[in-house]
Amino acid sequence: MVKRLQKRWAIPLIAVLGLGSIVACSNGSPSGGQKPAAESPKSSNGKFDPPVTITTGRVLSPTVKFKPGETIEDNVHTRWMKDNMGIIVKHQFVVNNDNDFDVKMRLLLASNDPLPDAFQLSNTTLIDEMIQSGKLLAVDDAIEKYAPQRIKDLYAKYPDGFNMFKRSGKTYGIPFYESLTGGTIMWVRQDWLEKLNLPQPKTIGDMDKILDAFTNQDPDGNGKKDTFGLALSMKDRVNGSRATADWVFGAYGSFIPFQWGKDKDGKLVYGSIQPSVKQALGKLREWMQKGYIDPEAGLKDANKAAEAFVNGSAGLVAGEYFMYPVPLLDTQKNNPKANFQPIPLPAGPDGQIGRNETAMVKRGMLFNKDFKHMDAWFAYYNTMFGYQFFDKDSPFYTGTHDGYDYVMQDGKPVYYDFEKNGVPKDKWPLPDGKTPIEAKAYASLIGGTNLNRPYSYDEGIMKFANDPKAAPANPIEDSIKDRVPVHQFAGKVRVEQNKYDIKDVFKGAPTKTMRTKKELLEKMEKETFSQIIYGKLPLDAFDKFVSDWKSNGGDQITQEVNEWYQSLRK
Repeated sequence: MVKRLQKRWAIPLIAVLGLGSIVACSNGSPSGGQKPAAESPKSSNGKFDPPVTITTGRVLSPTVKFKPGETIEDNVHTRWMKDNMGIIVKHQFVVNNDNDFDVKMRLLLASNDPLPDAFQLSNTTLIDEMIQSGKLLAVDDAIEKYAPQRIKDLYAKYPDGFNMFKRSGKTYGIPFYESLTGGTIMWVRQDWLEKLNLPQPKTIGDMDKILDAFTNQDPDGNGKKDTFGLALSMKDRVNGSRATADWVFGAYGSFIPFQWGKDKDGKLVYGSIQPSVKQALGKLREWMQKGYIDPEAGLKDANKAAEAFVNGSAGLVAGEYFMYPVPLLDTQKNNPKANFQPIPLPAGPDGQIGRNETAMVKRGMLFNKDFKHMDAWFAYYNTMFGYQFFDKDSPFYTGTHDGYDYVMQDGKPVYYDFEKNGVPKDKWPLPDGKTPIEAKAYASLIGGTNLNRPYSYDEGIMKFANDPKAAPANPIEDSIKDRVPVHQFAGKVRVEQNKYDIKDVFKGAPTKTMRTKKELLEKMEKETFSQIIYGKLPLDAFDKFVSDWKSNGGDQITQEVNEWYQSLRK
């Protein structure tokens, strides 16, 4: 299976004070360089000659493994870059968590020291500070001049991926897309439905009947009233990604709590204050009062809440399709006769279906305004991206490096359990004979993480869900083909409901008022919604929440969010 490295790291180092005023006083607005430098010399085989040096700074997790004698500066990948592309990477600094990285970048801004040539960022506030400092390169011309056509086509297909990097009509970063394998589906105890002679739910009305039956008709047959309908997490947000109620809000309208959507005039409005959200809260309140929802939902995080489904207390849970195998496989360990199945989300009273959007972009690459080798960076980026386009000529089509994240054995790649698969001991990546080395972590000029095309797994998911005996056509499909039927079908359900994602349109940094008011407003929102659902406040308390939200900074935030949205089109 092609391994993918997807990690976030965070522990604090120090705090940097007063940076906002430093940035604000620099030059008032972004003015990064626009025109790319002349192309670096290349040899006939596409290798840069003489070699070009690109500096970077990065997060390197302490868990990243190296072979004896190798380091982040000198390893199989850095040697490959130099030998095959004529690119030398130098690390200006390396830290082991995101917080330390952000602090280091702010120190560079505050001290007016030079930034690395290329570096990855995910912190939207820091991205905004970097742009406002005037020290970043505007990459629009570089994209036009150096990006290969397949990359340009990708950007044209998903242009909103650039929104977190755009200011005043210029673009200051390259987005790194997510694969978008999230998205809510329902998981139901099919054996309970069959015992109670109930069909799978198609509508919220059907859900009323099923939740009642799961709560009051002893679906597990033990003669005790010890079950309820829905496993739900409300400890943080009622519409998270697992044990979520996002689908309830989506059944009543086009707005989701904690997200920004568009009104009929195309202006951005906060989802949590829209009338349809009140309707959804009313339904959740009704279900809670009738005992259909886990009474401890307000105390449980997503994983703890999902345990109610796994241990046989709840008959329904909403979450990702990849809840199988973990944690859902434990359902059958607890009860070998348990039969759970993935099903589509139910429709609301007007036939509407909706769920949280899975974020398409969470990070991207930014560049020092004085960087002279965008041609070399794009050449490297395109090479590393090739496997996602199923480019069989890519040197990384099979994996990153033989002997690290895979081993070629009898003409085929082996990705794990090397000893068990007959790989000679001298070829094992690590002495245990089981574990690969995630060599993608060495690729510092793309942040040491994955490059993805949105929905790149979906074609393979549908292929094997419809024909389990189909032959895989590429490494991504090879990683999907051996999934058990329930996992394949869950993926199909997720893909078929992608069209119901409700977009969070605001992708910018926290606005000026958000930075001082957002935490208080969200606290008020969470508490109000929870108390409405639990019946501690009347449903009409929602109206007071809306009024209070607006008067305590919400109206100003709405104005600022729309100013950001308009700036994308200048």
